[in-house]
Amino acid sequence: MPTVSIPRSAQSLTGTERPTLAQIRLLRRIASQDAEERGRLLALLQDGIPGTKDKSRQAILSLALGRFADAEELLDAKDAYGQALLGLIYAELGDYSEAKTLLQGAVKGLPEAKAELARVLLAAGSLDEAEKVAATVAEPAERDFLTGCVLEAKGNVEGAIKALESALEANGEHVEAAFKIGCLLDRIGDDDLAAEHYLVCADVWPAYVPGVINLGTLFEERGEANAAVDCFRQALSYNPRERRALTLLRDAKSSRQMYYDEKEERERERMEKIMRTSVNDFELSVRSRNCLAKMNIFTLGDLLRITEAEMLSYKNFGETSLKEVKEMLAARNLRLGMYREVEERLISKADQKVLGESIERLELSPKVASVLENLGVSRLGDLAQYTDLDLYKAPGSGQSVVQELSTALGAYGVGLRKPDVRL
Repeated sequence: MPTVSIPRSAQSLTGTERPTLAQIRLLRRIASQDAEERGRLLALLQDGIPGTKDKSRQAILSLALGRFADAEELLDAKDAYGQALLGLIYAELGDYSEAKTLLQGAVKGLPEAKAELARVLLAAGSLDEAEKVAATVAEPAERDFLTGCVLEAKGNVEGAIKALESALEANGEHVEAAFKIGCLLDRIGDDDLAAEHYLVCADVWPAYVPGVINLGTLFEERGEANAAVDCFRQALSYNPRERRALTLLRDAKSSRQMYYDEKEERERERMEKIMRTSVNDFELSVRSRNCLAKMNIFTLGDLLRITEAEMLSYKNFGETSLKEVKEMLAARNLRLGMYREVEERLISKADQKVLGESIERLELSPKVASVLENLGVSRLGDLAQYTDLDLYKAPGSGQSVVQELSTALGAYGVGLRKPDVRL
């Protein structure tokens, strides 16, 4: 009989302790945002959770997958835990009155249900009640987060940011707090700080996709098209059908291409002008000019296509004239043969040697080094085989990890493989 594989996100369903309500909320988020993980959870639901006959765990899995009717059939309200799970189901269905009643009953035997009750009261617009309940939540990060949400809803932006920052200090991976702060800072025009908080959403597992998309949008607004594309690609690595990310990726790619087209056009025009410039426009000696004319060299373009050795091979063209020409080119950041090198450059043995270098040469941060160690990556060439999407999905990875690797590889003339996402 085949062994059922337990998805990473569902590990809490197999332990001796019942999943906490916060773990259930996280499982619901993963199932909603990560298409691959959702497929694994559906398979687990079909095969059954091994090692347990606890109906509540099967109900939790159904709840996470949005199968609320199936989940409700497996539950009863005989104990606080069952009441709390039913309360979560009714909250998902938008029946806040019934959810409130069930969670109020659950709070007596399950204090952690206070946080879920405060969330329901917030969603229902009962702000004063939500504030009172939030103040009694035992877990510091969740208490401060809920307080911040209430203050935001009441229009106290400064107070909300302060409370949400406290939540993030208590739990550095509280992505909901980071997302809320990012939104509020974005709203008041503090782009840099907003980006820092959205980056928290991109660097955890599982990534908080709304924060990743907002980070990309922020980069796009600042004209940082490459960074924006990276964010939208990360979002699509979780759900390739995410419509908003697809649309934004298309726009960011168009923006980037427009930028590159304009940049390349300006560079092309500049180079054409340089290539057409007559050597007689520069202060060269009569002897040097005559020698160049005999060699059929009349423009800078001609000089950029000929090598130093070739020039010296011509009769009467000596070291003095060569030095004069090189100095004239160097003053304009040009050199002999450079145009030919651009046209003829191929992958060299030196390039192959770089790919064989140890990953230690990159001097990576401990966090990034740990990600690569878990992947079994030991050489630059091994790393270059990965796409950015592969790395986003690696345990412990995120936006900052991928950016650090891209930057480090770029210093060696190597890049991550980046297949296009089909739009």
